[in-house]
Amino acid sequence: MANQLRQAIEIMKQYYINKLIDAGVFNAEDCEPYNLTVSELEMMVQRLPKA
Repeated sequence: MANQLRQAIEIMKQYYINKLIDAGVFNAEDCEPYNLTVSELEMMVQRLPKA
């Protein structure tokens, strides 16, 4: 169960990182977004202007 939860969190984290990369907030080579928490990434995505 713990491994499934960890995997789900990593999938969510990658989803938010990809959204931020697509929006130009980060470059694909940046290490910074991987050091942020899922909550921090989610807040950054929520602050993106709506298309």
